[in-house]
Amino acid sequence: MTRDSTSDPLVGDVLAGRYEIVRKLARGGMATVYRARDRRLGRVVAVKVMHEGLGDDADFARKFDREARAVARLSDPHVVGVFDQGRDHGRPYIVMEFVEGCTLRNLITREAPFSPARALELIEPVVAALAAAHESGLVHRDVKPENVLIGPHGQVKVADFGLARAVTAQTVTAAHGLVIGTVSYLPPELVTNGHADARSDIYSTGVVLYELLTGEKPYAGDTPIQVAYAHVNKAVPPPSVTLRRTNHAPVPDYIDALTVACTRREPDQRPRDGIDLLARLRRARMALAAGVGNDPSLSAIMNPAAFRSSQVWSGSPTARVDVVHTEPVATRQAALPAQHMAGQQLAGAATGPAATVPAPRLTATMGASTTSSVTNSGGIDVLAARQASPSAPPTPRTARSTADPVRPMTAGWRAMSAGSGPRTPVSPVDFRARLAADPDAQLPRSGRTPRFPELVNDPVHRRRRGIVATVLVILIALGVGCLSWWLASGRYVSAPAVIGMNRTVAQGAAQKVGVTISFSEDYDDAVPAGDVVRTTPEAGSRMVRKDELHAVISQGPQSYPMPTVVGLDKDAATRALADAHLRVGTIRQDYDADHAEGIVSGASASPGSQVRHDATVDLTVSKGPAPVKVPGLSGKTREDATAALDALGLKADVSTQHSDAVASGSVISQDPADGELRPGDTVKVVVSDGGAPTDVPDVRVRSTADAHKVLEAAGFHVDEVMVDPDARIRLGRVQRTDPDPGSKLPKGATVKIFII
Repeated sequence: MTRDSTSDPLVGDVLAGRYEIVRKLARGGMATVYRARDRRLGRVVAVKVMHEGLGDDADFARKFDREARAVARLSDPHVVGVFDQGRDHGRPYIVMEFVEGCTLRNLITREAPFSPARALELIEPVVAALAAAHESGLVHRDVKPENVLIGPHGQVKVADFGLARAVTAQTVTAAHGLVIGTVSYLPPELVTNGHADARSDIYSTGVVLYELLTGEKPYAGDTPIQVAYAHVNKAVPPPSVTLRRTNHAPVPDYIDALTVACTRREPDQRPRDGIDLLARLRRARMALAAGVGNDPSLSAIMNPAAFRSSQVWSGSPTARVDVVHTEPVATRQAALPAQHMAGQQLAGAATGPAATVPAPRLTATMGASTTSSVTNSGGIDVLAARQASPSAPPTPRTARSTADPVRPMTAGWRAMSAGSGPRTPVSPVDFRARLAADPDAQLPRSGRTPRFPELVNDPVHRRRRGIVATVLVILIALGVGCLSWWLASGRYVSAPAVIGMNRTVAQGAAQKVGVTISFSEDYDDAVPAGDVVRTTPEAGSRMVRKDELHAVISQGPQSYPMPTVVGLDKDAATRALADAHLRVGTIRQDYDADHAEGIVSGASASPGSQVRHDATVDLTVSKGPAPVKVPGLSGKTREDATAALDALGLKADVSTQHSDAVASGSVISQDPADGELRPGDTVKVVVSDGGAPTDVPDVRVRSTADAHKVLEAAGFHVDEVMVDPDARIRLGRVQRTDPDPGSKLPKGATVKIFII
């Protein structure tokens, strides 16, 4: 599936009234994948929509529906989950988990080739996903780096089960005449006969592993047909071959063997399914972690098919050796010498002129019998002779000397034997005649004639020989029994139960049962930090002594640093927590004089502190400063009223007004008169500037008493001033006033009168 961000008519549309298409992510052979928003649950999802026109094809529609149902049955952390399916605008669609991150293809392009440890670390989750699918009877059929998603924290998920199908379903592998799959990872059987099963996924996975280790695909060609032809007709080379060619260090032989086992052209020689491959892969990872280099025995476990085909069966009890002479019986009889091939006289053997006979032609074949059957073309079957006469001595090794015992033949050795010098075999006719003449005759064994023949029939020697034989039989039986016990159960132990133990105690438990132990660390919500969470293999599983038990130590719950959210608005704070992989808990509102309304004023965790991944962060959002009660200002002076409002954070809007009732400079009224206001709000204040202005009456030349009466009647206060305090004669009359008559003064003002 290719990445594409170009415009698309579905972008902006809403499927089923729920899934709002945001943008196109990728386009594949059957469908296009979009990033969408689930309006109902408020989450980001991936929506795969079948290409226009394919929805009318019943086969494609069924395949698409089968994909959703198949993947929905899987419950594995390494498989992209399916949430919903439906049909809109005549086009089926599937709603899947959205994985933010990159694909394995991006990682290969940037970093390959990987070390063996890193390559196995990346491929193991893929194999685990396939194991879950195969256990459910499903086949992916399109395993490739583009379908392996890697999340921001390294989690690996297998996506695009667009070709997944139930194994029990009818095997239809092509749509509109095109084989489904990606040619660089296509298993041979899908090309040749169109059938795929779990082993087909193993092949594709092996090619991906090869690419991780080498940084390149096993085959390249100008056309897809050339690449497909190579998959069918060539064997994928071991990664080390390619690494040496590109001047890189080779990988251990068992990693080569594992890769070759997965990519064998014959499906029955690959691991049978993901479960089988996962077991081998984990064993290889443990070997790498323990620093194991090349290990032929481990390679045989990784790729048993190759081990069987290349094993040398020298000395195997199941070998059947056929000795066939190339000359007719009459010719060989005429050429028989007087002595047998060991140089000793065989009693009753016919003598004749010495002659040279060709060396016998030998063939070695594998059979189920544990008895070697030696046959020549003259009609002598030694095995038949033994069965007919139990007391008969062992068959002579025809046409061989004591220095050249019978052993399995290779083509080169056979050619060498055919070209060797003359041999002098025992005459099979004389041998049979001797048996017929005297069944109790003591016939020496070819190549094994007793050194002291006189002891053969001695009773004491025969008893001793019987005792020795009995002791040897008992010792052999004990040895075989011990070996059988060791191979069957003696070398095995049960994996110890170390879950919940700390590292030191777990090491002691492993040493006690005779296995080694390695450790890695992972987060766990339930198990305290420092204790074992899980082991591979599980407790109670059978293990070979000295094998490695891998234990995972808990690091405790995973936690993330708390970001700074105070001072942000609510939406920005929520995004900051999401970016830090944390979730918002309760949001409450409260008055805060230091933060404006709508701004986060507090959080349940301080910035930089560690917060568990499953915990929530509570936020406090400011409602602004708390309101204050409006004070009563009537009767207060202007200065006092202004100071009272300032103390509460309120502003004063002062105006003046005439008032005969309120003294000048005092507050007449306010608005509002009571209630609550927020700091910064304004209170209107009206201050008296006295009564309305009045004309000063003219009281000049009037007596002092008359002047007082007139001015006081007009509402003024009178202040007397003597013009000449030292004058001997006083008239008691008003000389003038201040202010002058006719001036306007507010009532209550003071008028000065000057007396002469």
